[in-house]
Amino acid sequence: VELIGSSIFDFLHRDDEPELRYILSNTDFNCTTTTTTSSSSQFSTSSNQSYNDEIERMFFIRLKCVLPKRNAGIIYNGYKTISCWGYSKICHDGERITNMGLLAVGYMLTRSGITELKLSSSTFMFRARLDLNIIFVDSSALLKLTIVPNLAFIFVLFRRVTALTGFGASSLLDTSLYQMVLLEDAHTIEKAHKILLHKNQSTTGYYRLLHRIRGYVWAQSQFCIVPMLRATVTHCIVAVTEIFSKREGDMTLAIIQLDAEEDVPGSTLGEYSNLFYKGAPASAPLYLDYNTHMLSDK
Repeated sequence: VELIGSSIFDFLHRDDEPELRYILSNTDFNCTTTTTTSSSSQFSTSSNQSYNDEIERMFFIRLKCVLPKRNAGIIYNGYKTISCWGYSKICHDGERITNMGLLAVGYMLTRSGITELKLSSSTFMFRARLDLNIIFVDSSALLKLTIVPNLAFIFVLFRRVTALTGFGASSLLDTSLYQMVLLEDAHTIEKAHKILLHKNQSTTGYYRLLHRIRGYVWAQSQFCIVPMLRATVTHCIVAVTEIFSKREGDMTLAIIQLDAEEDVPGSTLGEYSNLFYKGAPASAPLYLDYNTHMLSDK
Protein backbone atom coordinates (compact mmCIF):
# COMPACT_ATOMS: atom_id res chain seq x y z
CA VAL A 1 0.00 0.00 0.00
CA GLU A 2 2.86 2.38 0.80
CA LEU A 3 4.23 2.00 -2.73
CA ILE A 4 1.01 2.88 -4.57
CA GLY A 5 1.25 6.33 -6.13
CA SER A 6 4.99 6.55 -5.53
CA SER A 7 7.72 6.43 -8.14
CA ILE A 8 9.57 3.13 -8.21
CA PHE A 9 12.77 5.10 -8.80
CA ASP A 10 12.51 6.40 -5.21
CA PHE A 11 13.18 2.86 -4.00
CA LEU A 12 15.42 1.60 -6.80
CA HIS A 13 19.20 1.27 -6.66
CA ARG A 14 20.59 4.09 -8.76
CA ASP A 15 22.75 1.75 -10.85
CA ASP A 16 19.58 -0.07 -11.98
CA GLU A 17 17.74 3.07 -13.12
CA PRO A 18 19.07 3.08 -16.72
CA GLU A 19 18.03 -0.55 -17.23
CA LEU A 20 14.49 0.00 -15.96
CA ARG A 21 14.06 3.24 -17.93
CA TYR A 22 15.13 1.37 -21.06
CA ILE A 23 12.56 -1.38 -20.42
CA LEU A 24 9.81 1.21 -19.86
CA SER A 25 10.58 3.07 -23.09
CA ASN A 26 11.99 0.49 -25.51
CA THR A 27 9.81 -0.73 -28.40
CA ASP A 28 12.41 -2.65 -30.40
CA PHE A 29 11.45 -6.33 -30.57
CA ASN A 30 14.92 -7.23 -31.84
CA CYS A 31 16.46 -6.09 -28.55
CA THR A 32 14.45 -8.51 -26.43
CA THR A 33 14.90 -12.17 -25.73
CA THR A 34 11.31 -13.29 -26.16
CA THR A 35 8.38 -11.74 -28.00
CA THR A 36 4.74 -12.73 -27.68
CA THR A 37 2.29 -11.16 -30.12
CA SER A 38 -1.26 -10.60 -28.92
CA SER A 39 -4.21 -11.95 -30.86
CA SER A 40 -5.33 -8.49 -31.92
CA SER A 41 -2.26 -8.06 -34.13
CA GLN A 42 -3.15 -10.88 -36.51
CA PHE A 43 -6.16 -9.10 -37.96
CA SER A 44 -4.25 -6.33 -39.64
CA THR A 45 -0.78 -5.30 -40.66
CA SER A 46 -2.04 -2.13 -42.30
CA SER A 47 -0.40 1.08 -41.18
CA ASN A 48 -3.89 2.61 -40.84
CA GLN A 49 -5.12 0.27 -38.11
CA SER A 50 -3.97 -0.07 -34.53
CA TYR A 51 -3.04 -3.27 -32.72
CA ASN A 52 -1.13 -4.32 -29.63
CA ASP A 53 1.95 -6.45 -29.10
CA GLU A 54 3.56 -7.85 -25.97
CA ILE A 55 7.29 -8.16 -25.31
CA GLU A 56 8.23 -10.64 -22.61
CA ARG A 57 10.61 -9.29 -19.98
CA MET A 58 12.89 -10.94 -17.42
CA PHE A 59 15.19 -8.71 -15.42
CA PHE A 60 16.68 -8.15 -11.96
CA ILE A 61 16.50 -4.97 -9.90
CA ARG A 62 17.63 -3.96 -6.43
CA LEU A 63 15.07 -2.29 -4.15
CA LYS A 64 15.50 -0.69 -0.74
CA CYS A 65 14.78 -3.12 2.08
CA VAL A 66 13.64 -1.81 5.48
CA LEU A 67 12.72 -5.16 7.01
CA PRO A 68 14.32 -6.12 10.33
CA LYS A 69 17.55 -8.01 9.84
CA ARG A 70 16.08 -11.28 11.13
CA ASN A 71 13.33 -11.18 8.46
CA ALA A 72 15.16 -9.54 5.58
CA GLY A 73 17.11 -12.56 4.38
CA ILE A 74 20.02 -11.68 2.13
CA ILE A 75 20.51 -7.95 1.57
CA TYR A 76 23.43 -5.87 0.31
CA ASN A 77 23.99 -2.40 1.74
CA GLY A 78 20.29 -2.00 2.41
CA TYR A 79 19.11 -3.32 -0.98
CA LYS A 80 17.47 -6.62 -1.89
CA THR A 81 17.69 -8.23 -5.32
CA ILE A 82 14.28 -8.87 -6.90
CA SER A 83 13.68 -11.10 -9.92
CA CYS A 84 10.98 -9.67 -12.22
CA TRP A 85 9.01 -11.53 -14.89
CA GLY A 86 6.37 -9.93 -17.09
CA TYR A 87 5.77 -8.13 -20.36
CA SER A 88 5.69 -4.67 -21.93
CA LYS A 89 2.52 -3.63 -23.73
CA ILE A 90 3.33 -2.11 -27.13
CA CYS A 91 0.68 -0.16 -29.05
CA HIS A 92 0.97 0.19 -32.84
CA ASP A 93 -1.13 3.09 -34.11
CA GLY A 94 -0.36 3.67 -37.75
CA GLU A 95 3.33 4.50 -37.97
CA ARG A 96 3.46 5.42 -34.30
CA ILE A 97 4.72 2.79 -31.82
CA THR A 98 4.24 3.43 -28.10
CA ASN A 99 5.37 1.53 -25.03
CA MET A 100 2.21 1.63 -22.90
CA GLY A 101 3.82 0.26 -19.76
CA LEU A 102 5.15 -2.78 -17.96
CA LEU A 103 3.23 -5.49 -16.12
CA ALA A 104 5.52 -7.71 -14.06
CA VAL A 105 5.63 -9.91 -10.98
CA GLY A 106 8.63 -9.57 -8.68
CA TYR A 107 9.81 -12.08 -6.13
CA MET A 108 12.74 -12.49 -3.77
CA LEU A 109 15.38 -14.93 -4.91
CA THR A 110 15.75 -16.29 -1.38
CA ARG A 111 13.37 -15.94 1.53
CA SER A 112 16.13 -16.71 4.02
CA GLY A 113 19.86 -17.21 3.95
CA ILE A 114 20.64 -19.29 0.87
CA THR A 115 22.92 -21.52 2.95
CA GLU A 116 19.98 -22.37 5.24
CA LEU A 117 17.57 -23.60 2.57
CA LYS A 118 16.08 -27.05 2.91
CA LEU A 119 16.90 -28.85 -0.32
CA SER A 120 14.32 -30.97 -2.10
CA SER A 121 15.16 -34.39 -3.53
CA SER A 122 15.69 -32.82 -6.99
CA THR A 123 18.11 -30.14 -5.78
CA PHE A 124 21.79 -29.96 -4.89
CA MET A 125 24.10 -27.18 -3.74
CA PHE A 126 27.68 -26.22 -4.50
CA ARG A 127 30.00 -23.32 -3.80
CA ALA A 128 32.28 -21.79 -6.39
CA ARG A 129 34.87 -19.11 -6.82
CA LEU A 130 33.78 -15.93 -8.55
CA ASP A 131 34.74 -17.49 -11.90
CA LEU A 132 32.31 -20.40 -11.22
CA ASN A 133 35.08 -22.92 -10.53
CA ILE A 134 33.61 -25.34 -8.00
CA ILE A 135 35.27 -25.53 -4.57
CA PHE A 136 32.63 -27.40 -2.54
CA VAL A 137 29.88 -29.86 -3.47
CA ASP A 138 27.11 -30.96 -1.14
CA SER A 139 27.23 -34.74 -0.93
CA SER A 140 24.50 -35.29 1.63
CA ALA A 141 22.60 -38.54 1.42
CA LEU A 142 19.35 -39.05 -0.47
CA LEU A 143 17.04 -42.05 -0.06
CA LYS A 144 15.70 -43.42 -3.33
CA LEU A 145 13.01 -46.06 -3.79
CA THR A 146 14.16 -48.86 -6.08
CA ILE A 147 12.50 -52.01 -7.45
CA VAL A 148 14.72 -55.10 -7.49
CA PRO A 149 14.21 -58.07 -9.90
CA ASN A 150 11.98 -60.00 -7.47
CA LEU A 151 9.61 -56.99 -7.45
CA ALA A 152 10.51 -56.06 -3.90
CA PHE A 153 10.73 -52.40 -2.96
CA ILE A 154 13.87 -51.26 -1.21
CA PHE A 155 15.36 -47.91 -0.24
CA VAL A 156 18.86 -47.26 -1.54
CA LEU A 157 21.13 -44.57 -0.15
CA PHE A 158 22.53 -42.24 -2.84
CA ARG A 159 24.66 -39.16 -2.65
CA ARG A 160 22.47 -36.26 -3.72
CA VAL A 161 24.59 -34.90 -6.58
CA THR A 162 25.34 -38.42 -7.85
CA ALA A 163 21.68 -39.40 -7.90
CA LEU A 164 20.82 -36.31 -9.97
CA THR A 165 23.78 -35.96 -12.33
CA GLY A 166 25.76 -39.19 -12.10
CA PHE A 167 28.89 -37.26 -11.08
CA GLY A 168 30.61 -37.96 -7.80
CA ALA A 169 31.01 -34.88 -5.63
CA SER A 170 34.82 -34.97 -5.56
CA SER A 171 35.05 -35.37 -9.36
CA LEU A 172 33.44 -31.93 -9.80
CA LEU A 173 35.89 -30.07 -7.58
CA ASP A 174 38.06 -27.48 -9.37
CA THR A 175 35.84 -27.87 -12.43
CA SER A 176 34.11 -24.88 -14.01
CA LEU A 177 30.34 -24.93 -14.30
CA TYR A 178 30.86 -23.88 -17.93
CA GLN A 179 32.50 -27.28 -18.55
CA MET A 180 29.39 -29.06 -17.26
CA VAL A 181 26.90 -27.28 -19.51
CA LEU A 182 25.93 -28.15 -23.07
CA LEU A 183 27.82 -25.75 -25.34
CA GLU A 184 24.63 -24.32 -26.87
CA ASP A 185 23.44 -23.29 -23.38
CA ALA A 186 26.66 -21.68 -22.15
CA HIS A 187 25.26 -18.22 -22.94
CA THR A 188 22.48 -18.85 -20.40
CA ILE A 189 25.04 -19.36 -17.65
CA GLU A 190 27.16 -16.43 -18.82
CA LYS A 191 24.20 -14.04 -18.75
CA ALA A 192 23.27 -15.05 -15.19
CA HIS A 193 26.95 -14.91 -14.20
CA LYS A 194 27.31 -11.30 -15.36
CA ILE A 195 24.13 -10.27 -13.52
CA LEU A 196 25.39 -12.05 -10.40
CA LEU A 197 28.72 -10.20 -10.38
CA HIS A 198 26.91 -6.89 -10.75
CA LYS A 199 23.84 -7.39 -8.54
CA ASN A 200 25.00 -10.15 -6.15
CA GLN A 201 22.14 -12.54 -6.96
CA SER A 202 20.68 -14.06 -10.12
CA THR A 203 18.75 -16.98 -11.54
CA THR A 204 19.60 -18.77 -14.77
CA GLY A 205 17.16 -19.74 -17.45
CA TYR A 206 16.65 -23.43 -18.11
CA TYR A 207 19.78 -25.12 -19.42
CA ARG A 208 21.12 -28.60 -20.12
CA LEU A 209 23.54 -29.93 -17.52
CA LEU A 210 25.72 -32.81 -18.66
CA HIS A 211 25.17 -36.24 -17.10
CA ARG A 212 28.18 -38.38 -16.24
CA ILE A 213 27.03 -41.44 -18.17
CA ARG A 214 25.89 -39.73 -21.39
CA GLY A 215 23.44 -37.07 -22.46
CA TYR A 216 22.15 -34.36 -20.14
CA VAL A 217 19.44 -33.30 -17.68
CA TRP A 218 17.45 -30.06 -17.68
CA ALA A 219 18.37 -27.73 -14.83
CA GLN A 220 18.05 -24.24 -13.41
CA SER A 221 20.41 -22.58 -10.93
CA GLN A 222 20.05 -19.81 -8.41
CA PHE A 223 23.27 -17.92 -7.62
CA CYS A 224 24.17 -15.78 -4.64
CA ILE A 225 27.43 -14.13 -3.55
CA VAL A 226 28.17 -14.60 0.16
CA PRO A 227 31.09 -13.61 2.40
CA MET A 228 33.73 -16.28 2.96
CA LEU A 229 35.61 -16.54 6.24
CA ARG A 230 39.05 -18.02 6.82
CA ALA A 231 39.81 -18.34 3.11
CA THR A 232 42.10 -16.76 0.55
CA VAL A 233 39.22 -14.74 -0.95
CA THR A 234 36.54 -12.64 0.72
CA HIS A 235 33.50 -13.89 -1.24
CA CYS A 236 32.27 -16.99 -3.00
CA ILE A 237 29.25 -18.03 -5.04
CA VAL A 238 26.64 -20.31 -3.52
CA ALA A 239 24.59 -22.10 -6.19
CA VAL A 240 21.41 -24.07 -5.66
CA THR A 241 20.62 -26.16 -8.74
CA GLU A 242 17.31 -27.90 -9.37
CA ILE A 243 17.04 -30.79 -11.83
CA PHE A 244 13.77 -30.99 -13.79
CA SER A 245 14.18 -34.10 -15.92
CA LYS A 246 15.64 -37.55 -16.12
CA ARG A 247 18.68 -38.13 -18.29
CA GLU A 248 18.00 -37.39 -21.96
CA GLY A 249 20.09 -38.33 -24.97
CA ASP A 250 22.60 -41.14 -25.35
CA MET A 251 25.66 -39.33 -26.69
CA THR A 252 28.90 -38.31 -25.04
CA LEU A 253 28.93 -34.53 -25.44
CA ALA A 254 32.04 -33.36 -23.57
CA ILE A 255 35.40 -34.55 -22.29
CA ILE A 256 34.22 -34.27 -18.70
CA GLN A 257 31.88 -37.20 -19.32
CA LEU A 258 34.86 -39.34 -20.33
CA ASP A 259 37.18 -38.35 -17.51
CA ALA A 260 34.79 -38.43 -14.55
CA GLU A 261 34.99 -41.45 -12.30
CA GLU A 262 32.70 -42.69 -9.57
CA ASP A 263 34.04 -41.89 -6.14
CA VAL A 264 33.31 -42.58 -2.51
CA PRO A 265 32.78 -39.31 -0.62
CA GLY A 266 35.03 -38.77 2.34
CA SER A 267 32.47 -36.65 4.20
CA THR A 268 28.77 -36.99 4.89
CA LEU A 269 28.30 -33.22 4.42
CA GLY A 270 30.28 -32.42 1.31
CA GLU A 271 33.55 -32.47 -0.57
CA TYR A 272 36.00 -29.57 -0.41
CA SER A 273 38.66 -28.53 -2.89
CA ASN A 274 42.04 -29.02 -1.20
CA LEU A 275 43.66 -26.97 -3.96
CA PHE A 276 41.51 -23.94 -3.18
CA TYR A 277 41.66 -24.10 0.60
CA LYS A 278 45.44 -24.49 0.52
CA GLY A 279 45.67 -21.02 -0.99
CA ALA A 280 45.45 -21.44 -4.76
CA PRO A 281 44.82 -18.13 -6.56
CA ALA A 282 41.20 -17.40 -7.40
CA SER A 283 40.89 -15.14 -10.42
CA ALA A 284 37.83 -14.54 -12.56
CA PRO A 285 37.92 -15.03 -16.36
CA LEU A 286 38.83 -11.97 -18.40
CA TYR A 287 35.98 -12.38 -20.88
CA LEU A 288 33.49 -11.50 -18.15
CA ASP A 289 35.19 -8.12 -17.72
CA TYR A 290 35.00 -8.67 -13.99
CA ASN A 291 36.06 -5.96 -11.56
CA THR A 292 36.15 -6.30 -7.79
CA HIS A 293 34.11 -3.12 -7.30
CA MET A 294 31.05 -4.99 -8.61
CA LEU A 295 30.78 -6.83 -5.31
CA SER A 296 29.94 -3.72 -3.33
CA ASP A 297 27.15 -1.25 -3.95
CA LYS A 298 28.25 2.23 -4.83
